[in-house]
Amino acid sequence: MSAIPNILTILRIIFIPFIVFFIIEGMYFISIILFVISAFTDFLDGYLARKMRSVSNFGKLFDPVADKILTSSVLIALSYKHLCDPYSVTAIVAREEAVTGLRAIAASKGIVLPAGNLGKIKTVLLMVSIITLLSGFLKLGGYLLLFSAAVAVYSGVLYFYHFFKSVEE
Repeated sequence: MSAIPNILTILRIIFIPFIVFFIIEGMYFISIILFVISAFTDFLDGYLARKMRSVSNFGKLFDPVADKILTSSVLIALSYKHLCDPYSVTAIVAREEAVTGLRAIAASKGIVLPAGNLGKIKTVLLMVSIITLLSGFLKLGGYLLLFSAAVAVYSGVLYFYHFFKSVEE
């Protein structure tokens, strides 16, 4: 039973190339369906892991990685198709990479940088903006993506602030 959250995380990773393929091929309805399923597994795997008291090291590592690969890949595909602002995509992807690297450095020093509420809000905003863009509401989706990028950068700055603050202690 405890393997269910990990299976959902793996399923999300497996869906990524298919979602990107359908975006590149202009089959947005199929990509929306797969993306919504993937976004739901992001919520569901964490919920089930906590509910079933089966939080695993695999899940702690791969759940956020799967989330970052999913959103980054989809954003890059949307940018490739000229459906969104490449500057927002660059800011979001750069933030994800920087925070992932910072977490690795922090872990090597025995420092835990947990996901904060702002990071969770960023993820929800990002997923809503992606669904909006894939649905063809490019202007609204563009504004949501720009707002998501601002929240992403701000939350990334907070991660660095908390890291340097904990190193000083």
